[in-house]
Amino acid sequence: MPALDELAASLGGELGAIAARIERDLMLRFALEAERLRAQEAEFELRVERAVAERLASLKDGEPGPPGESIVGPPGPPGEAVVGPQGPEGVPGPPGEVPYLGEVCGLFDPERCYRKYDLVRMHGVEWRARCDAPGPLPGEGWAQTSCKGERGKRGEIGPRGERGMPAASIAEWRVRDYRAVPVMSDGSIGPALDLRMLFEQYHQEAAE
Repeated sequence: MPALDELAASLGGELGAIAARIERDLMLRFALEAERLRAQEAEFELRVERAVAERLASLKDGEPGPPGESIVGPPGPPGEAVVGPQGPEGVPGPPGEVPYLGEVCGLFDPERCYRKYDLVRMHGVEWRARCDAPGPLPGEGWAQTSCKGERGKRGEIGPRGERGMPAASIAEWRVRDYRAVPVMSDGSIGPALDLRMLFEQYHQEAAE
């Protein structure tokens, strides 16, 4: 039966080749169909997105509604203030020391011991001590409070004034009751001189 075995083997080989070819054709068709479905799905999604975008673009905002009413409730009753009892009065402390306000010390003396806030002068400049024992002047222990101003420029000479009236002089003396009264050249009367004391002093010295 060798011939029959060879025929069966040959038919099996052909059937295997046919089955393999049919399987390849089916796989190719499935792949093409799946690709076509994916393309259709993508196209459908694109159409949906375009339709939604066109719809949104055609929409407009409506008119604003009326403002809402604010409702304010009635005020609540006032609360009760609780005031505690007054505490006992404290004992006053002892009076503090009177602060030293400084002394006007005149010209600066390098031998003198100055205190804080003392004022001194040197070369027309006023200095105030920053601390006790401020040290030499000028120095870090002193603060300048004022300085001598510069001499101003000489002003312009003003116009010459009109000639004044001549000064009145004594024209004569009028003596009465030991009193000498000067009469001026312009007719006025000057202050009287009391001569009694001079005569009394003269007679007293003459008697001695």
